[in-house]
Amino acid sequence: MINIPEILVANGTGAILVLFLLLYRIRIAQTNQFDEKAYNFMLIVTFIATINETLSFIIDARPGFIFYILQYISNTIASASSGIIGYCWCLFVEYHIHRNFKRIKKKSKILAIPLIIAMILLIINLCGTGIIFDISKQNKYTRGPVNFLLYIIVFIYYIESIYTVQKAKNDSILVEFFPIYYFIIPCMIGTMIQGFFFGISTIWLCVAIAFIIVYIEIQISISFIDDLSGLYNRKFMNHYLNKLQNDKIKHVYGFLLDINEFKSINDTYGHITGDHALIQFGRILQHSIDKDSVAIRMGGDEFVVFANLQSDDDALALKKRIEYNIRQFNIKTDEPFHLSFSIGIAKYNGNSIDFFLSAMDDSMYEAKKMHHLMQ
Repeated sequence: MINIPEILVANGTGAILVLFLLLYRIRIAQTNQFDEKAYNFMLIVTFIATINETLSFIIDARPGFIFYILQYISNTIASASSGIIGYCWCLFVEYHIHRNFKRIKKKSKILAIPLIIAMILLIINLCGTGIIFDISKQNKYTRGPVNFLLYIIVFIYYIESIYTVQKAKNDSILVEFFPIYYFIIPCMIGTMIQGFFFGISTIWLCVAIAFIIVYIEIQISISFIDDLSGLYNRKFMNHYLNKLQNDKIKHVYGFLLDINEFKSINDTYGHITGDHALIQFGRILQHSIDKDSVAIRMGGDEFVVFANLQSDDDALALKKRIEYNIRQFNIKTDEPFHLSFSIGIAKYNGNSIDFFLSAMDDSMYEAKKMHHLMQ
């Protein structure tokens, strides 16, 4: 039996929470990073799903062709929303941890497969097959024989996001403060309750609560992100180096990069343009590194890349890739400035972090001297 007052309270609360959080995030938005956009999109989808599910319960069993059509539309949107949020959540987790567009592009195609399957099933269902849900002549909603597949798809996304976080942790990437279980557990509880007990609405309220908790926890982890470039900051670098030393990880190369003539860019075009140069340089680094690398802005015009590589040849190849992408930027850009950099490379010996940093520093300043001599 459907309890309309309970549904209105639960979904109404969820909708208000999500809308409040979305409007608050829009008002204080400071970056335009992929994970910010993905998070806001998930909030929008949750709000739409909450409204549609509430509508579907209210009009259930009401006679009339209009209600019949609305039943199909509202239930289809609500059914599709869970898979969409699961897909976006995995991409959000991936980028928030690795901040690497190459990984996103590659993984988004693989992760899209379950979502595409769900969408195909829902399209087939719209043809009146009733495989996901059926609307009777009395406009009564009933679940179809393969409705459970939508729940399985959502759980696949949840499990995949947990795997991503655990793998990152094993790879010594900062995930201690990432609130994966704060999102997964409330969502799974709400999904299972509503899955087993039809007529009770818990999914979207639990999703809304999960988003609130995740937002609070992420604010804590933001202290590891550089506001300007969107890369990790020096605080993260210190954490990374501590993990590197404690875990005795080998095959890690450090690249210390310093933008050439950055002071001249500031003096000639102003600090706003100088900031834009830093942003562009950070983006180029992001697009240059592979899935096992991390880019950091140390401060000012100095950047660091740490990469798990097998040989000096691999390190040289990464350097050349960054140089190539810088050249392409200079060729194609409409900016008033051109970018170049000096770079120092060192390999971690598994023992002294201080020696590792000093080696990078010395190598970079040698490159800097060569740059000045060639001018």
